[in-house]
Amino acid sequence: MSAVASGGRGAGAGPRDAFTLGVLRSLLESIPLEMAEVLKRTSYHPIFNEVLDFSTALLDREGRLIASSMGVTVHLGALELSAGAIIRFFGPAGLAQGDVVIHNNPFPGGTHLPDVDVVAPVYHEGELVAYAVARGHHGDIGGMHPGSFAGDTVSIFQEGVRIPPIKLYKAGVLNEGVRDLFLANVRVPQFSWGDLQAQVAGCRLGAKRIGELFTKYGSDEMVATMDWAMDHSEQLMRAEIAAIPDGVYVFEDFLDNDGIDTERPVKIHVRITVAGSDITVDFSGSDAQVKGPANCVLGVTYSATYCALFNLTDPTIPKNHGCYRPVTIVAPEGLVVNALFPAPVVSGNTETSLRIIDTVSAALARVIPERVIGGDSGTATAHIAGGFDPRTGEYYAWYLGSDPTAWGARATKDGFELAGGPRIGGSVSQVSMEVFETRYPFLVESYAFMPDSGGPGRFRGGMSGVTIMRPLGHECEVGGANDRCVIPPYGVFGGMPGLHGENKIIHADGAETPIDRAGGKIARPGDVLYFRAPGGGGYGDPLDRDLDRLQHDLDIGLVSPESASRDYGAVLDDTGSSIDRAATEVKRAALRGEWMRSRIFIDQKTRPFARIPFRTVAMDEQIP
Repeated sequence: MSAVASGGRGAGAGPRDAFTLGVLRSLLESIPLEMAEVLKRTSYHPIFNEVLDFSTALLDREGRLIASSMGVTVHLGALELSAGAIIRFFGPAGLAQGDVVIHNNPFPGGTHLPDVDVVAPVYHEGELVAYAVARGHHGDIGGMHPGSFAGDTVSIFQEGVRIPPIKLYKAGVLNEGVRDLFLANVRVPQFSWGDLQAQVAGCRLGAKRIGELFTKYGSDEMVATMDWAMDHSEQLMRAEIAAIPDGVYVFEDFLDNDGIDTERPVKIHVRITVAGSDITVDFSGSDAQVKGPANCVLGVTYSATYCALFNLTDPTIPKNHGCYRPVTIVAPEGLVVNALFPAPVVSGNTETSLRIIDTVSAALARVIPERVIGGDSGTATAHIAGGFDPRTGEYYAWYLGSDPTAWGARATKDGFELAGGPRIGGSVSQVSMEVFETRYPFLVESYAFMPDSGGPGRFRGGMSGVTIMRPLGHECEVGGANDRCVIPPYGVFGGMPGLHGENKIIHADGAETPIDRAGGKIARPGDVLYFRAPGGGGYGDPLDRDLDRLQHDLDIGLVSPESASRDYGAVLDDTGSSIDRAATEVKRAALRGEWMRSRIFIDQKTRPFARIPFRTVAMDEQIP
């Protein structure tokens, strides 16, 4: 610890013991948490104050991440690219005390258009010392469909208003022209302005708190603390990587489609090289960028890769720029993982980022099996809608992840049920249905577990949820961008896949309109919106499932008698509710030779969990 604390710094620069530096780092880390509380309490749209789809962070004067609220994990790796775009745009002398910059352009460092960055430079005694940052997903950012998260766009120009780095406040004075231009391009300006002001308030508070620390402890001490924090996290991250056996590990996974060419899966391919405490993650084998919005920009690929590695390493490591130093990411331009302007990218930030996480995790699964999980839901359950509220006559637009997702099973435990968000979600939650019905003209008829949705395994994948709602007294436009509705979340080490998702309008006449990846579909009074998230993948052979656990799942209705018999080899008594343990052991012994699930590494083929049989990967099979 003392060696890290010294860092080669000269004497006379103030205290440098690890204890003092650790305390000061903790003070810095508390600032984004307080900023996040401001955003939650002062924002307007439920996507902010209920779902918590925002992140706050502190960057040093060079734009390197020092601390964050970890609100949405996929936001954080792109913040440095976004800050870098702002720093390059304005130059060393282009910013001043009281400035507040906004930005959402994905290509020079953003993620997708709904994620708007608010950045406030922080000065101490006239010197730029840090940046306070708040990134939040706005419920509408304009574009061709309400909610700005459609699965059928073919150009960034259809996805909403693009904001280059521009000063919303200059020396503390509002630029009213920028405000008016922004609000003229969104459907619910009162919400957008309220949420943007919440971000500004959070950044101003963050700037104030950072300034107080610099005033109390001095610039030299605070800069040294920031440098030490990064060095310390780097050391811890390198120790974790060094514990992974050296080698080259390859895997590929697939998105259902890009939203336009609905018959062609989209490949994400990774080649991971571990050499000592360095790791290179190379996506060069991935598909070329696609026509639909499944593309992602470089910032998203960075964020998803870091997120995957954070999932597989010590969760207590403070997450800052130091964690990034041992990691080299290769993502050539023109691929689906680094799309070129003007490609549509809105769902790349959620669906494709999740597939990157799945791919990186599976690539390392054979060498660190105790740390990986089966595939999670693999989708952010992005649903959008808009129309005129018959109660007020005012237009509404929402983007909400309205149905709860699930996580894959672990080496020693079942997967999380009805999780607030998949692995990119951080602290993202679900909006309560009472709040949803109060804010929007819909009746929620069901918001519940989906039985048999968790992939069978020695440890079962998490159960997902199903949401059924009706528009009340009005016609609305609906859509969304969801994945894992064809190719299910994978099961690992013999585990079966999670149940594929399904999203549709069930019309009053019984006809159905799929909305897995769609925009502009119309739902009318009497129609039903049906949203079902995919379940989590299983881990290990289902024939090794503890019978007490299986009986409990039967008792509470998470696993049906049909699934218990079909997928777990259970024999039930005449009532169909209790397991005949002796008969089950005999049946399982016979099935082991037929199923041979111990030879399966990845399963996305088993039906009915897969909508169509897709693939299995054998334990000894290598991805080219």
